Amino acid sequence: MNVKEMDKLTEHFDRYFQQNDCEVMHPLELDPHIDVLVYKPNEKYHFWKLATMGASDYKMKANFSLGNRNEYLMFVDADEDLDDKDVLHWYYTQLMEIALYPVTHDSYLTVGHSIEWKPEEGEEMIGAFIDFPMIIEDTGILRCKLGLMKTAVCLQTVLLNRQEMDQLLASDPQQFSEYLYPEDGSRKHFLSQRKRTDRF
Repeated sequence: MNVKEMDKLTEHFDRYFQQNDCEVMHPLELDPHIDVLVYKPNEKYHFWKLATMGASDYKMKANFSLGNRNEYLMFVDADEDLDDKDVLHWYYTQLMEIALYPVTHDSYLTVGHSIEWKPEEGEEMIGAFIDFPMIIEDTGILRCKLGLMKTAVCLQTVLLNRQEMDQLLASDPQQFSEYLYPEDGSRKHFLSQRKRTDRF
């Protein structure tokens, strides 16, 4: 991703998250090169926002209606201390696991897909679900035009524990999306946590 594309994507997220105070996490060694923009909880959206920058350099082989280049978002509970570099690194690692999946598996990801991985000992989260970032008020966040022939589709990733993954597998993607985003807004299942708490 060149500097002009990076600027466009950063401006895109700044606009839809309604803040311009992100920090950039740079990978030490990663091919393709994918950075992560980290946005603190703000008045409009009271949770952390993580957004990849560079995942869309990989053009997925499958053609589908949304597009074939993705960037990935993760919304993290505000109670998680992402100012702690070790905590932030854990979430960064999970997001990279998702962002690199199409590259490492020569596949593609889109809305309604899920992936599963073997967690490290003692870790609760075993996979992720891909959804629309419906908590963001303006649906324009979904697409960012980076160039004449390059548009990034910005999709949300939600970390899942074993119980949630089993619930997903026992239903269908639409039903699970409705679980993440109940109409009455009573729960916040769309937020990621390292350890699920009762209020989710």
